[in-house]
Amino acid sequence: MKTTRLYLLLAFLLMAGGATMQAQEYPEELATIYTSEDVWIKVVKSIEENAFLAFGGTDTGNRVLMKMTYVGEILDSIGLPNNRLEYWGQGNFMNGKFRYVSFRADDNDTLPLLCVMDVNTNDLSLTYTGYNWEGLDFDHPSITTYYRNQIYSVFSNDGGLILSYPVDSLWMINQMESMHIVKFNDQGNVVKERIFPDLRVTLTNFLFSSPDSLGCRIILGNPGEGYSFDCHILDEDLNTVSIVEQAGMIYYPPASRWLYSISEAPTEISLNSNNGRTYSISSETPDGEKGNSDVIMASFDEDFNLIHWNWGVVNPEGNDEGFGMCFGANGEIYMLGWMDVRPSFKNEIEERRNDGVKDMDFYNLYVGYMDEDLNKLSEIYFKPDGYYLGPLDIAVCPDGGCIVCSNRSKTTGYVDYCIFRITPEDFWNVEEAHSHGFAVATAYPNPGGNTLNIRTALQNAIVEVYDINGRLIHSQALTENVTEIDATDWGAGVYVWKVYAGVSTGSTTLAETGKWIKELDIY
Repeated sequence: MKTTRLYLLLAFLLMAGGATMQAQEYPEELATIYTSEDVWIKVVKSIEENAFLAFGGTDTGNRVLMKMTYVGEILDSIGLPNNRLEYWGQGNFMNGKFRYVSFRADDNDTLPLLCVMDVNTNDLSLTYTGYNWEGLDFDHPSITTYYRNQIYSVFSNDGGLILSYPVDSLWMINQMESMHIVKFNDQGNVVKERIFPDLRVTLTNFLFSSPDSLGCRIILGNPGEGYSFDCHILDEDLNTVSIVEQAGMIYYPPASRWLYSISEAPTEISLNSNNGRTYSISSETPDGEKGNSDVIMASFDEDFNLIHWNWGVVNPEGNDEGFGMCFGANGEIYMLGWMDVRPSFKNEIEERRNDGVKDMDFYNLYVGYMDEDLNKLSEIYFKPDGYYLGPLDIAVCPDGGCIVCSNRSKTTGYVDYCIFRITPEDFWNVEEAHSHGFAVATAYPNPGGNTLNIRTALQNAIVEVYDINGRLIHSQALTENVTEIDATDWGAGVYVWKVYAGVSTGSTTLAETGKWIKELDIY
């Protein structure tokens, strides 16, 4: 075991920025507590009442760890070892330290192939423990990089590490896909191995903690025909305790089809330590809507039986995804997503692809606020003009609300990297949401055809639609998260929609307004 402290002089790279007020109804910029053109942040982890950890790096390959306050003050920063695959997002807090797994990506590194890194959250000193990888079926280093999204780690409360990864040699021999699970003790030595051979679907696995934090659960493709996944619940010796077949499959009567809350690419499966439930977030594609997707979330009990689910969390205009979630101590769940590729930018994006330019993330920010049963309580949106956000991670704030890290880009390339602060009041108070740059209602698709959709989580609300001459042509109560308005008889042109909240309270206020364009349908 070795302790090291690696400082990186970041002062000339790091900037803490504030919101910029625009001459409009509410700011176009979010409440930004950190911005940088050079140092990107990929993972944020809350550690105490007044501070969080931010993991990231630079485009030149440096790795960075910062300790920051929730108002953006950088308390400390260090450099992390370069040329390694850092599994920050799978880390957790143990014995007062933040622990995660790190793999060497090439041979030019003084650290072992596999390390467990412990971060002292007080002074950011690092302690690493090398783990003995000899004798295991693992082709270093190329296979590590190739399968970097298929490697998962779980730390048990006895100090051990359970790791899952693809077994490359079995694929080479019989063209079958297999998964390997290995458990290390707290000294880094192998104490147990297990292989799940002959998987017949896309090479996919998701390893996550059991509620008792001794064993683990692993999601694997069902070896039979069809598209489904099984959850194998393992004890601390990696023996199978039970198997939940076709885990997360949900029959959806309105569409007469099955939905998959666990699929080949869930964004996240996480144990909520506050209530012992496990939550999944994924995306699904409705029948007949190739190219579009929507977000589905589900919760599971200690035996991984489905408890609750929520389909259509974002309810998209285009290719939407759930991108993460975090859990508050009082049962609240914050969900991070992206939504709505803007039609006005689709041609520019296509031109960039034709020119061979690397795709950028042209999306908008969505944050949903739910209770532990996945009932939606509120949601907010951010649809800036001129650039797009690529949300990366979300973390709960101890005093409520959350922080979100993201990149910002235009069609010409990346602009900068940011961390946004979202307060609890943003979800409940229209004025507070507007002051921080968020919208509380949105209209889509825009431009549209014979249907105008108004999306809002506001209660006791109505929508009014006016034509270009200011005449009221439609008024309707908003009783659902998404309200469809029949625009068949409306002529092509520009319309103004206004959402009013507090209708039944006698204190009606204008909550949101915008323009909607109806295009002439051509058959």
